[in-house]
Amino acid sequence: MPTRQAASLAVAILAGAMSANAQGVVTVPAPPQAPATPPGTVGSPAAPAVAPVPRARSGITIVRKREQEALAEVQTQMSESVAAELEAKLQGLDKKLERIPGHIRVEVEQARSRAEMARARAEAMRDRAEAQADLQREIAHNPHRLTTLVKRLASDPQGITMPPIDSIATTPLTIAADTRRGRVAAVGQLDVFGTVDGDAVVLGGDIVIHEGGHVTGDALAVGGTVRLEGGAVDGEMRSIDRPFVPRVTPTPSGFAALLDRLQRTMAFLIAMVLLGFATLVFAEDRLRNVTSAIEGRYGKSLLFGLVAEVSFLPILIIVPVLLVVTIIGIVVAPFAVVAIIIGMLALAVLGFLAVSRVAGQALTRRSATAPASVRGAELRSMLAGLFFFAALWLAGGLLGWVPVLGTLINALAFVVTWAAATVGLGAAVITRGGKRARAPATPPDDSTPEVGWQTPTPISGVAAARRAVTSATEV
Repeated sequence: MPTRQAASLAVAILAGAMSANAQGVVTVPAPPQAPATPPGTVGSPAAPAVAPVPRARSGITIVRKREQEALAEVQTQMSESVAAELEAKLQGLDKKLERIPGHIRVEVEQARSRAEMARARAEAMRDRAEAQADLQREIAHNPHRLTTLVKRLASDPQGITMPPIDSIATTPLTIAADTRRGRVAAVGQLDVFGTVDGDAVVLGGDIVIHEGGHVTGDALAVGGTVRLEGGAVDGEMRSIDRPFVPRVTPTPSGFAALLDRLQRTMAFLIAMVLLGFATLVFAEDRLRNVTSAIEGRYGKSLLFGLVAEVSFLPILIIVPVLLVVTIIGIVVAPFAVVAIIIGMLALAVLGFLAVSRVAGQALTRRSATAPASVRGAELRSMLAGLFFFAALWLAGGLLGWVPVLGTLINALAFVVTWAAATVGLGAAVITRGGKRARAPATPPDDSTPEVGWQTPTPISGVAAARRAVTSATEV
């Protein structure tokens, strides 16, 4: 580029000079100067000064102007070419930049989709492995589970004829090369290197037919897949996941179940004891009134308790519906629902404590030690009743492993506790939460007048006569 610029500049200067000569611009040489006169010489006039030629000066000015114009034109052309070249390069770069993000975006989306597919496959494989492990563990601990699965497979219209249960391997099985076996079934993975003359069934695992392996019948994997790795299956290949292998929730052992029952029973007992203490301190009269209602009107309390239990849910629905008719009711409705629930719970707790007190009185009636006060007797009776109900549930937990006896004791504990709660709730409803005491029955007035005899002092030797005197008893 610098060589090209220099050549253009030289051509422009030469063209300017030729144009000046063509217009008749000549350069007049300067005349010779006269010899210098020594200072002090007289008679030799001084030579006149030579005036510059105007035409020559204008020619040089024109040439310089043309040179400047040519130089400016060259610079302009250079700037335009450089700008055009830069613009072309920028446009090409923009196009490349536009193409690069799109390509990268496509690759990123493809990589993301591949990652999602890989994650889904990994999760599916993990879930299947967990289901297989759960099924294998459950079959190992509960042989009845294996029997259930075999029966369900046998009831499947498209199922496979299962071998006898005692011939099913409960561990992973491998058919060695150059070995022929009949119909096989196993729990866990089945690797076939030899020949299976018949069907191959796996529960909670995969069937892998390796190179040289051959299954002449069908291949069924319950909770797994059938994979061909160089082998062959003459029949149908089926994989069943959900119908026969649900997610198994690990059940606690006998000791863990007993410990859980003990914890729940003790938590209930502690909560009721604390509520009993609070009731004796702040609502002793209410508890006595409810207890009196249970002792005097047991049948009526049971009936009212059943009615309260049946009508609780309708009341809980009807009351908010009636309240939302008005604007104020819309605001009050949620609080009304909460108040109904809290009130029902309070009545149930008060009634159950009263029933516990009545049951405790029956249990401690023959106690040798007498309590120091009336409140102490009430507290002892209530605690005895609460421990009685808790003992029923603990007995059910301890004997729960016995098939029939444990079920009967648990059923008895439930029925007794429900009946006690129902009677207590009815008594609390009858007494309006213990506010109204049961009116004591007035005994019939069958008292006979007491006849007394008064003997007056004898006067003048006359014997006194007897007379009847009625003694009034002050009430």
